Amino acid sequence: MTRREASLFLILSAIWGSSFLFIKLGLLGGMGPLTMVMIRLALGSVSMGLLAWKLGESIPRSGRILAIIFLVALVNNTLPFSLITWGEQFIPSGLTAILNSTTPLFAVIIAHVALADERFTWSRVVGVIVGFMGVVTLFVPDLISQGMGGAVIGQLAVILGSLGYASGSVIARKYLHHVPSATLSALQLAIALLWILIPTLWLEKPWTQSPTLLAWFSAAWLGLLGTGLAYLIFYRLLKSIGATPATMVTYVIPIFAVIFGVIFLNEQLYWMQLVALALIFVGVWLVNRR
Repeated sequence: MTRREASLFLILSAIWGSSFLFIKLGLLGGMGPLTMVMIRLALGSVSMGLLAWKLGESIPRSGRILAIIFLVALVNNTLPFSLITWGEQFIPSGLTAILNSTTPLFAVIIAHVALADERFTWSRVVGVIVGFMGVVTLFVPDLISQGMGGAVIGQLAVILGSLGYASGSVIARKYLHHVPSATLSALQLAIALLWILIPTLWLEKPWTQSPTLLAWFSAAWLGLLGTGLAYLIFYRLLKSIGATPATMVTYVIPIFAVIFGVIFLNEQLYWMQLVALALIFVGVWLVNRR
């Protein structure tokens, strides 16, 4: 990883780390989870579309490529954004970020099957096992004390969202590496908006909500920075350093997210969460060890 790539990596980690804070602030401000995702995707697609136009990037004409972008938009944007935002209604923002850091563990499993240059090694196998031990460490206490209560359901939703991120990253690395970054981001976000538009209007009826000004600001932050700018940076990293190392950004995101949650939301960090975070970090380090 070059110095420029490392700088982009750190910036992306900070932006996405703050996203969990703003998701929580939007939810506390009275905005529905799907409504927030819809606004996030709308703002992100417009900002990336303007950037792609300014850069003079062309839209791919291949029906096959457009079909793949439709798929990636669903699994890498619509579903993860919706699942993680919905799940954060029931769990703290810092815990959400810790669970989301499992993305590289899923990515290495999927990449082994889909990508010829990212096969399993003993280090990666051990890393996956150690990382998922961290996930079990988070799940078991709530599962024993609450059964399938809100906290466990919320954690499962975030895990499924992380699986979506991993799947979308691998698909994009394999089939969309030649599509210009800004164009890919704009198309993906716009198509993801189409995927979620009808479910949001039907299930949440956004016109009946009365979100606070802070909720609107949070949605704008998520759309312009946490989605638009962040995905441009991510796709550039994806092309230059690969799918598994690029998803390693979730290795750093929880650090920012936990700090923001403690400072701005007065969230408590328990020793069990620290143990789980350490296990996931070790797992991700082993997965990405060269």
